[in-house]
Amino acid sequence: MPRDWKALADVPGSLYVESDFKNAMYQLVVQQCLYLRQRDHAVAYRLISANREAYEEAVALMGLRLGFNERYEFCCVTQDGGAQAPIDLQETLFLLTLRQLYHVRATGGDLTADGDAVVGIAEFEESYKALCLRDFDARADSLRALLKAASRHGLARAVDAPEGDPQPFAIAILPGIVEVLSEYALNRFGADLKARLISTEPTALPPEAVAS
Repeated sequence: MPRDWKALADVPGSLYVESDFKNAMYQLVVQQCLYLRQRDHAVAYRLISANREAYEEAVALMGLRLGFNERYEFCCVTQDGGAQAPIDLQETLFLLTLRQLYHVRATGGDLTADGDAVVGIAEFEESYKALCLRDFDARADSLRALLKAASRHGLARAVDAPEGDPQPFAIAILPGIVEVLSEYALNRFGADLKARLISTEPTALPPEAVAS
């Protein structure tokens, strides 16, 4: 790893300046998943992809691991062992439901060309209730707020609903969710929950797993 980003910027033929390398590092760590197809991610993705060894070593110093998915052209950082940061219960259950829905769609070969799983609000609410043994707060603003947070980390986003569909929007679950909520991450929730999450049918969590 170079002592500073200037060493990479000064490589003959480099199209980037030192601040570009710094900004890409910051964007990677803060946003977690970066996709080549997203306009605001593309520059950082290309720079990181072209200097993988340097960025792998840099994030390793933070206890993170950098990974690339060549098929869907994205990279992401995940925790490389150690203590896991706690997250809000509502956000946890929201993301676990998305993770299960993605698995179901991927298992059935029902993904977009970009690797997204697009689901409707009603399907999400049904899966959430079956998995979490509770109703989801169905207000559109509540769901949008959770999706906004998930979008910042490259996990899911709101998209236009199909033509003629009365729902205000649909949910696109992005492929990065598989890396972020990997088998290692799912181990945090216990073997029983992990087994349920990777099944092909939505199932309920044990009450103690969702107790607030």
